[in-house]
Amino acid sequence: MACVLLRSTAGAGGSTPGAMSIAQPLRQHFRQQHASLACITRRGISSGRCSSSDSGSSSTDSRRQQGSVSQCVHGSRSRSQGSPSVRRQLCSVAAASAAQQVAPEATADPPHVSVLLAEVLAAFEGRQVRRYVDGTLGAAGHAGAMLAQHPELQTLVGFDLDPTAHALASARLSAAGAGIVPVAVSATGTASFDAAAAAAAGPGPTAFLVRSNFGRMARVLQQLPLDGAGGDAADGSGSGVDAILLDLGISSMQVDTADRGFSFLREGPLDMRMDPGAALSAEQLVNTWPEAELGRVLREYGEERYWKSIARRIVAAREEEPITTTQQLVKAVGNPGGGGGRGGRSGRGGRGGGDAKYKHPATRVFQAIRIAVNGELQSIAQVLPDAIDCLAPGGRLAVITFHSLEDRIVKWAFRRAAGMAPSDEQLPSYCLPFEEAQPEASIRILTRRPVAPSEEEQQANVRSRSAKLRVVEKL
Repeated sequence: MACVLLRSTAGAGGSTPGAMSIAQPLRQHFRQQHASLACITRRGISSGRCSSSDSGSSSTDSRRQQGSVSQCVHGSRSRSQGSPSVRRQLCSVAAASAAQQVAPEATADPPHVSVLLAEVLAAFEGRQVRRYVDGTLGAAGHAGAMLAQHPELQTLVGFDLDPTAHALASARLSAAGAGIVPVAVSATGTASFDAAAAAAAGPGPTAFLVRSNFGRMARVLQQLPLDGAGGDAADGSGSGVDAILLDLGISSMQVDTADRGFSFLREGPLDMRMDPGAALSAEQLVNTWPEAELGRVLREYGEERYWKSIARRIVAAREEEPITTTQQLVKAVGNPGGGGGRGGRSGRGGRGGGDAKYKHPATRVFQAIRIAVNGELQSIAQVLPDAIDCLAPGGRLAVITFHSLEDRIVKWAFRRAAGMAPSDEQLPSYCLPFEEAQPEASIRILTRRPVAPSEEEQQANVRSRSAKLRVVEKL
């Protein structure tokens, strides 16, 4: 989601979490991105990303990277189109990022830094962003940086279900000079807020902090005083928002809080609700859903190879006693791909039952159950066309995903909106229907390939390694 922990790592620009303002890690991150962009401009627009810390493996790293910041800013270009003016513009973006200063007194002091922050800022660099929507507010890491980079910003709307995130974001944005207006949303999608407080927010930007899932973005924006946001105006002028960010998945704040029940490494109640007031919890799902439905969730949402045997193990364990804690679930899952399983084969990576990406045998299980509890994939499929509709002409939508299920939905939703032909690939049920091309494109895709974190960011923020950024622009 919005952030990962900043790990103290020698040579990686790390620092002791919580020991200083976010300003220093931001400046360090921008310096790293400046080096990457400078390398890109030397090698050509489409040459990929370079590693400033390991020049000996730069060609391998370049092939391995899935995009570059330049694609975010200027769209896909061939090497022959890397004109001097474009390269100068890239250098300008890098220099602006490197020089960006976020004053310590203008931010709160949360112990994390946002994923792909420099790349997200580059996606909106040099554009007039007066109305900005953060669909996954978190602790307002991206939102705070957008406020700092875009002094012209007048209205910020942040969506999040987590009350803890709202408390952190409110403090951070208020310290940055924004007037805070809390927004409650009813079960029917009706937004309620203090209109007088919104009108008297002061000379700075107004931040509407919406306690809701981003799936209700279009409906909520139509009810807020955003001067035309939330759809095309009748005259077609001044309508819509200028920038939207969706940073999908789960935040480190939630994973690292044992009482939330998201982590298989920490003992805690089996909850996993992003909205603590939601009806369905992981405990209810695990203890009441039929074995066949549990298996479907593990197969579709976790892409779990051993979904049948794990669903059977969970049912057998709950028949002995209710599964109410995270460690009870971990014990029930066991190690189906490890020693003794499948005829003694090592399964997913042998030791520990994991592979390079999923080292713990319960990783996919916890992911699948969390997605089912919160209806994450359905919300993503719902919000993408709505977010595109809410953009003003020339406005941009940036989406960060953290696993293949999220990225698949985003990829095909963007291709559909861009008027591209559907593929022969059989799309899962949670993707938007895509059986024929749209008669008219509504966006252009700026990232031919998704942008991945730099090597430096992956070293400093281990949880960022699977992140991918895709950006589109409204026509």
